[in-house]
Amino acid sequence: MEQQGIANLIDEQEWLDEAAEPVAKVIHDILPRELKNLLHGTWLGHPLHPVITDIPVGAWSVALALDGVAGMTGNEDVGDAADISIAIGLAGAVGAAVTGATDWSDTYGRGRKIGLVHGILNLAATGLYAGSLIARRNGNRDTGVALSMLGYAIAGASAYLGGHLVFNEQIGVDHTATADAEKPEEFTAVMNAADLPDEKPTRVEADGVAIVLVKRGDRIVALTDTCPHLGGPLSEGKLVDGAIQCPWHGSEFALDDGSVVNGPSTFPARCFQVRVRDGRIELRAGNKQAAE
Repeated sequence: MEQQGIANLIDEQEWLDEAAEPVAKVIHDILPRELKNLLHGTWLGHPLHPVITDIPVGAWSVALALDGVAGMTGNEDVGDAADISIAIGLAGAVGAAVTGATDWSDTYGRGRKIGLVHGILNLAATGLYAGSLIARRNGNRDTGVALSMLGYAIAGASAYLGGHLVFNEQIGVDHTATADAEKPEEFTAVMNAADLPDEKPTRVEADGVAIVLVKRGDRIVALTDTCPHLGGPLSEGKLVDGAIQCPWHGSEFALDDGSVVNGPSTFPARCFQVRVRDGRIELRAGNKQAAE
């Protein structure tokens, strides 16, 4: 079955919405914001979950190869090395599960359903590897190897869905990294300066790019209206302590430079150069500094 066919099949399962909602709410509510920022990877400028997933995938791949060598040679030391690799993978799987669940709690709709199945498969694979390690330590190596091979197959299926979440559902990517990233190339008038209210996010368009303006005293700042996290409209958000908060999942971006103040976004909001000419606000792609 093609990837989209699998994703569509998962999306058709309405019961997944009912199962996902309370779990996501618990995860979202129990974690303090500082811990969520840590687990999202806000401090890293990159989602933390895919970084940690390399640990179990890599360790279990090594274990699979070592099991093969141990089976062909009968070398117990190689078998012990495979066991160590499985243990390392299990430790990494805990980190991957915690970071993944944190990211997943801030998704919705189709992505949330597919993410739930992705997580369930990962838990199943981890459980099989835990059973494999126990069997190996109890002297039942053949059973342990069989369990780890099944776990590897399930982990592979889960990784397949994980790739779909990133590349098809665009979970964990910068939603402002588009072909419009350099637009508008020239200063473009968007509205009369007198019509821009103080301290109220206002949406405008320049060369087809949605931009949010905020007037703070004598200064006007401009950020991309599209939240980098999942594309929410920042112009419909609110101002919080010198930042603008996305109305969808609460990501906060500093008005001064677009940097991430609070996640779940790990990517900053793009800034625009601003100037006022003949009473009109003009914008151009560029850094945070207002043009002279």
